[in-house]
Amino acid sequence: MLQDARGAWAALLLVSLAFLGFALFANLPVLHQGFLFADQAVYYSMAQSLAFDGDIEYTKKDLVRYMEDFAAGPNGIFLKRVKKDGQEKLFFAKNFAYPFFAAPFVRVFDSNGPLVFHAVMLFLLLLMGFSYFSLGNSPGLSLLRVLTFLFASVAGVYFLWIAPDFFNLFLVFTVLFLWLYKVRCRELGKPAADAATPRWQRFLLSGGSDYLAAFIAGIAVYSKPPNIAVVGPFLLWTLLKKKYARSVGILLGFGLSFGILFGTNYLMTSDWNYQSGDRKTFYSNFPLEKDGVTFDNTGWTMTATGYMERTLRPVKFVFYNIFYYFFGRFTGITWYFFPAVLFLILFVIGKKSLERWLILIALAGEILIYIVIMPDNYGGGGGSLGNRYFLGIYPLFLFLPGIKIKDKEFLVAWGMAALLIGQILLTPLQSSARPSTHGKKLPFTLFPVELTLINELPTNTNPPAFKQQWGVPLYADRFLYFLNDNFIRKDSNENGWWTLGDRKADIILRTFFPVKEVAVHLLSNPRLSNRITVTVEGRTQDVTLGANAAATLRFPVGNGFQDRQAHLFRLKIKADKGSIPYYESEANKERRWLGVFFNLEVVAK
Repeated sequence: MLQDARGAWAALLLVSLAFLGFALFANLPVLHQGFLFADQAVYYSMAQSLAFDGDIEYTKKDLVRYMEDFAAGPNGIFLKRVKKDGQEKLFFAKNFAYPFFAAPFVRVFDSNGPLVFHAVMLFLLLLMGFSYFSLGNSPGLSLLRVLTFLFASVAGVYFLWIAPDFFNLFLVFTVLFLWLYKVRCRELGKPAADAATPRWQRFLLSGGSDYLAAFIAGIAVYSKPPNIAVVGPFLLWTLLKKKYARSVGILLGFGLSFGILFGTNYLMTSDWNYQSGDRKTFYSNFPLEKDGVTFDNTGWTMTATGYMERTLRPVKFVFYNIFYYFFGRFTGITWYFFPAVLFLILFVIGKKSLERWLILIALAGEILIYIVIMPDNYGGGGGSLGNRYFLGIYPLFLFLPGIKIKDKEFLVAWGMAALLIGQILLTPLQSSARPSTHGKKLPFTLFPVELTLINELPTNTNPPAFKQQWGVPLYADRFLYFLNDNFIRKDSNENGWWTLGDRKADIILRTFFPVKEVAVHLLSNPRLSNRITVTVEGRTQDVTLGANAAATLRFPVGNGFQDRQAHLFRLKIKADKGSIPYYESEANKERRWLGVFFNLEVVAK
């Protein structure tokens, strides 16, 4: 056992050192090709501002400093305009908890700072998990359980993101560890702390660890408000155990950190809510970069004011999103966080206890919070890899089942990871930069597309695939969304698209009016005989066309998938034979691999 413990400690330190080495010495601007996007851009800018200016006010100095590291500029940065001290000022419009803790590391390690901070969190997380699961298990299996939790899922990939997602996972994990360590010790009949017990263990076995957990929970909730669910289990547990004084202390600890953070936000920006008010996001051009480039004449409005009225959906959308949450092509936790599903199964078949039931209620409640208040964006936006908001819920699954471990559980988890997300785990930076790539191939093409997230799908990060219009003039009430790369970007003088060779184009048609028929107009490539297959809403028709011949296939349709005024319809179009005319005719200059040219006619009801 002693040798096993030494081996586990050595493995823990080696894993931590490997990630620390990457964090310290990786050339991040080069690896990111000089480009950070959206949340990564704004949080890195905020960390720089806090590190070097001690504030979160946006000035030209912040922009210049950022572009010295990432030359493409902070695309997707969020700013808000506030009247403070009689002047209009611009502030970064995200919570400052993560950049505040990352700022000292940015001050010392510059662009590598956030990842050095992540490496510290990773070490502490492995240390906590190892200490917790070693209660009643071999050291090797205990460490393996935590490593499986992180790296047999996409959670470990978020170590590389300069954003709060890994930070949120760490905070929630820490809260649960501080609460449950003493509970598990008592459950296993461990002796009470005495003078010979190490100080760190005495603290973990005392009520003080609950107060620290509550304080950290306040940070987690400020960072991501739905994390409020993590406070419930251990507060309710202390109440049910009639530890009323401790319950009061937990509330005070939570309120202290939560109040400090929101109060500081108010002192710095004269506003409690970092997401409301006069808030915008900016791409390509940024306020103050030049005279005449202002907050007013650049950017797009992105305010939380009136958010609930814009996003609330009928109750049926809750059921759609619960299904997508577990099995969706781009957000399903079954594929991207399979250990969570495994831990849920182990809970169902294992021994139950009060705290485990409370954890189950908490994770179910937090999932519902996301899919009810964010029904069109519960996964974290189109740039996410899997469901990044799930990282704040994921630790609840780890602590859900009993503490006893069997090695066959890990074989299942790693087998699923190898089969489903191996390509992501082997190329984490490339997969993060192109989060839809894996979803365009088997096995992910077998999984259902999240129609409730139509404007937040990862495929939308490719501009030619997102919200495409056609017609002369362009229609403003109908759009196409391409779910794979089997189409050719529409030329400016083309009123439609070519499919790519003999590959099947997968498309969503979105209209803002009821439809009774979809007509698909086709034009074949130079092949002498080419079979064209078209599927609309599950109905398939085909036609064989000669060289450059045309045809129209008509499909009666119902309401499709309806979201308020919008109607969504699935289309698939494929030619049996592709053609590259440049190689087939001396006079032809067309070098594209052409399948079938198509455009749509939509007949309203």
